Amino acid sequence: MSESYLREISVAAPTGPSTSAPVHRPQTPTALAADFARDGYLSIPALTTEADTEQIRSLLDPLFARFDTLGERAVDLAGPGAPGQPLRSPEINEAVILEPRLRNTLTYLRCRDIARQLLGVPVGYQFDHAIFKSPNNRTPTAWHQDEAYSQEPIPLRSIHFWIPLQAVTESNGCMWFIPGSHRGPLLPHRLLNSRTDGLNRKVAGGTLVADNVDSSNAVACPLAIGGVTVHHPLTLHYTGANQSDSFRKAWIIHFGAYGWFRRRLHPKVLMARLTRSLG
Repeated sequence: MSESYLREISVAAPTGPSTSAPVHRPQTPTALAADFARDGYLSIPALTTEADTEQIRSLLDPLFARFDTLGERAVDLAGPGAPGQPLRSPEINEAVILEPRLRNTLTYLRCRDIARQLLGVPVGYQFDHAIFKSPNNRTPTAWHQDEAYSQEPIPLRSIHFWIPLQAVTESNGCMWFIPGSHRGPLLPHRLLNSRTDGLNRKVAGGTLVADNVDSSNAVACPLAIGGVTVHHPLTLHYTGANQSDSFRKAWIIHFGAYGWFRRRLHPKVLMARLTRSLG
């Protein structure tokens, strides 16, 4: 994405806890980066096209159709459910690896360029996952910081994109952020629930929730098709339960500074690997 494209971006200005009518304003690259540095997130109402969003859905839907065959890449974030009941928050990790054509979408390419602009260095794919919250599931995604899930000996230096595949509102589970929370520390997190695969079997890992979160100034980010939110790995965020009669589908991509080079070749990473190998 060129700087001329960035100049066409507008962001939704925070309007307080209720944001049913967010204010959109054009942003230059410098202002975009300044807003991100201040708030730890951006809400971009028009990143991509409806046709591109439809293409992403057409690539992800077949993966969810064979959810039960994907092993530990496919989990229910909501944990064990009642026998015979549908999954509440099915998630597929590393969808790009399972469906490489996702890398060619306009959304992927524009998100990568925004990450490069915000970090100021070359970036590469770090992780992605897709979450299809089932209708009327009453299961929110609790407040957390993405950094809490990292097992790396170095802090994440990445930009995270949340891409809804339909319009999102507070009623079907849009994103919420706490502005400026990325400038604080990583909060204590605890295990909220274990995760299960498509056959309701427990798998490695679990869903985390941050303790002692003050959400009084949280901002909701409803979006039309083509919109996206962007956040820092330390920004506290949450999505509500899907109270609609349709699936709430979202694709999430993380782009990191210097891609896999930093994650694999950073001196602290190499030292940790050597220490583990020596027992």
